[in-house]
Amino acid sequence: MTPNPLPIPCLEKVPEVYDDDHEQPEGPATIGKTLETLREDGSTVKQNLALLRDWIAKHPHIRRCRTDARFLLRFLRAKKHSFLAASQTLERYLAARTLHPSWFQRLDIRDPELADLADIGFLYALKERDADGCLMALCDWGLLDPKRYTVDHSNRMHALWLEAYGEDVLAQCAGAVVIFDMQHVQLAHHSVVSLSVLRQVAHYVNNAVPIRCKALHAVNVPAGALWIVNGMLGFLNEKIRNRCSLSRDYDELAEKIDRSLLPKEHGGKEPKTEHMRAFRERCERYRDRMLALDAMEIDLNHNEPYSRHAMLDDIEGGAVGSFRKLELD
Repeated sequence: MTPNPLPIPCLEKVPEVYDDDHEQPEGPATIGKTLETLREDGSTVKQNLALLRDWIAKHPHIRRCRTDARFLLRFLRAKKHSFLAASQTLERYLAARTLHPSWFQRLDIRDPELADLADIGFLYALKERDADGCLMALCDWGLLDPKRYTVDHSNRMHALWLEAYGEDVLAQCAGAVVIFDMQHVQLAHHSVVSLSVLRQVAHYVNNAVPIRCKALHAVNVPAGALWIVNGMLGFLNEKIRNRCSLSRDYDELAEKIDRSLLPKEHGGKEPKTEHMRAFRERCERYRDRMLALDAMEIDLNHNEPYSRHAMLDDIEGGAVGSFRKLELD
């Protein structure tokens, strides 16, 4: 049964009436502490939404953008209600969508390529959250057929997942945890991965993702794929690097996460197919809203830090930073 689609939000910079509808986070016993960490209360939300909307209205380069509370709270919560950090992330988010259309445009679960990757279980959200309410996702990266797909397809699937849950209030507040199962990575996958590609992906993750990244776990990593994991780590910022871990297998991963949340095939309660089905239903329900994001516009032909030249120059000229290298014993 196809879920009922949600209405498409307004993209006008200055709508006649701002959409203030949004949910209050609830559920986990730790939600009070989470909101304290985010520095969020009713007056802060109201004040920062007004500031961000006024900033969008006066922004010389933003042409079309969502201004509803559900959308803007993604950025404010990701940056603990720092108006400056949230506005900078929004600029770079809009810029990234423009610079990388092969990653962010047409996030449609009915697209044949995305539908195929969803059907084989390349990436899907887990049905249940952890004790703090974090959104959980599992990516079996080796299922990406290197003869048919590129890293762009992987990035599109991750963008689809992020946007499908972008308005989820618990995900906004508690953040997300991603598990990368590398068991099926083969030598042929090296043909679609390069340090340049990893640098581009990390630049987006570091600067333009409106979500709190709580942890990144790599599991079942063959020795030949360690360079991919460590290469990516080298380009991530220190805060995210410190939240990365490597596990030999799911038994070792279970020491770091609640195993019952995983698919039954990995020691959890429900089979993988049930998690995949729920993910597809979510993508279908939010399909029209995700496709509407393609109509947002920002001018990148200027000299600001989020300009076309500045962002691409940063990507191409960035150096590998120091990092905590992950090794197999």
